Amino acid sequence: MEPSVRYLRSSLFAFLLLVNFGAGSASAASQDVCAAVPISKVNELTHLNLVGVRADVSEEAHSYGCAYGSGGLASISFIRPGGVAAWSRTSSRYPNATVVPGLGDKAVYDKSLGTIALFGDMVLNAFVPPGTMSDSQAIAVEKSLILALRERM
Repeated sequence: MEPSVRYLRSSLFAFLLLVNFGAGSASAASQDVCAAVPISKVNELTHLNLVGVRADVSEEAHSYGCAYGSGGLASISFIRPGGVAAWSRTSSRYPNATVVPGLGDKAVYDKSLGTIALFGDMVLNAFVPPGTMSDSQAIAVEKSLILALRERM
C-alpha cells in the first residue's frame, strides 16, 4: 500500500469517527500513544521490524494515535470521549466486518480498517499491513495492540 493511501486510511478513520464530542477530554500531551506503546512493543507484537513513529492527533475529534514504520505501516489509536457515537457512525459503514469476540464491549475486524473495539465510551483501533499475515493472524495481532494500549490508559 502506498504511503499516501495509508495516510488516507488513517485520516479516513479519524474523519469517520468525527462527531460532536462534549468537553472534558484530557489534553493531547497526556494522551501520547507513541509513548504509551513504544515501537519496540509494536515490533514484538507484530513480528515486524518497523522503524520510526509519528503521532496522529486530532484534538477536535478527541482522537489520539500513533503510526509506526515509514509511512505508517501499523497504527493504533483511540477516541475518548464519544466512543459510543463514533462506534455507531463507523460500524455501520462496514457491513462485511467480522465480529471479534472477547474484546471490549464489542469489536469488529475489517481488512481495510483493522480492528475496532468499543470499551465503554472509548473506541480503540489497531491496524497492521494487509498481506503481511492472514486475517486470523492480523486479528490476533491487532487485538494484542489494542489491549497493550488499553492497559496503559
